[in-house]
Amino acid sequence: MLNLVAIVTLLGGAAWTLPALIQRRFRDAMRVHLCMALFLMGIGNTLSQPAVLRFVDQCTVVGFTKFAYNAAVLVGLCLMVGFLRESPLNSFRLPWPWELGACLTCLAGMFVVALLLPPPLRDHGLTSVFLVDWRIRAFYNLGNFYLLFGYTTCAVLAGRQARHGHSLRKLSLGAITAGLSGLAFTCVFRFFWVNLPTLREPGTPVDYVDVFVFGQIATIVVCAGLTVPCVVSLVQIAQERMDCRAQYRGLEELWNRMMEFHPELALDGGSRRRSPRPANASAVYRRYVECRDGPTRLGPYLQRAADEGAALAHDDTKASARLVDRALHLLRGQRARDAELPTTAAFVIAPEGQRRSAGRDYENDLEALIRLSGELSELRSGVRSDLRKP
Repeated sequence: MLNLVAIVTLLGGAAWTLPALIQRRFRDAMRVHLCMALFLMGIGNTLSQPAVLRFVDQCTVVGFTKFAYNAAVLVGLCLMVGFLRESPLNSFRLPWPWELGACLTCLAGMFVVALLLPPPLRDHGLTSVFLVDWRIRAFYNLGNFYLLFGYTTCAVLAGRQARHGHSLRKLSLGAITAGLSGLAFTCVFRFFWVNLPTLREPGTPVDYVDVFVFGQIATIVVCAGLTVPCVVSLVQIAQERMDCRAQYRGLEELWNRMMEFHPELALDGGSRRRSPRPANASAVYRRYVECRDGPTRLGPYLQRAADEGAALAHDDTKASARLVDRALHLLRGQRARDAELPTTAAFVIAPEGQRRSAGRDYENDLEALIRLSGELSELRSGVRSDLRKP
């Protein structure tokens, strides 16, 4: 179960980075390193599962899967070191970065040792029966050396970066540092377990199974640290979608009234679709532009409404809504004489302090339009209530 959580988190983290990579056409070396590191370590953990290991070995040769998952984890860890160092391994000109050289050296040694093993011993494990053979001990020691180096280096680098930045960054990197430190400890124990036969004798207070469970818990802590930014991002995205949906619906009354007389304002070619559009910032801005042009088209009628006594208080949204409502009634009754009216632009929505920044302060402008739309909706509701009275 713990392995499954780690696999899902690692592969999910790799998938999370893909949209940004595709948008940048995979030209962001640091993000490529992070994506590949998470993907390889996720694949390595997947291949290490007993059922998967047996299946792949049956399709290939005995021992292939064990070397493959070790290689995936080591290369993924090497890429993670490069990511945390903020020095991508995008150049293979000699001299190589020494951590890359160490990784390739360990992998080459593990491959040679695996070839030296007879087929019955290639499906080995960390038990006394197998560890009697020096080649199996060498296989584990080589892999364990780079794992210890990689986990320790990543823990130190993550700890350094955790000292800077906002609280979320510190929390995430702090958890990653703690988990990697725990994994580094398991590497130290594994080294003694492989090379000291007395530690494997029955009756020892600490068994490798206990340390293995500890390593799984440490992996979960690392995954939790990796997951925190993703979860927070999802919450922020959900909150933004909810805000956008509220803003989009808040403009609905004003938009419907504008489209009734000026369908050409719609940016989709005059369509008056009332079905909900995607709740995102782009849809809100689209409707904002459509609504923003409406009062400009109503300029002549707004002037006439004001001349007829529908006075406007610049800081009173209710008065603005009454003025717009009166102008729409005039437009409905005199559409045949539109050409005789002067084409005067007007914007009567925001208070005086906001009118000076209209068009430059999108947020204030949008809030003013939403308030106007809400007041128009209340006016319509009030008229319906009066009509229902006996």
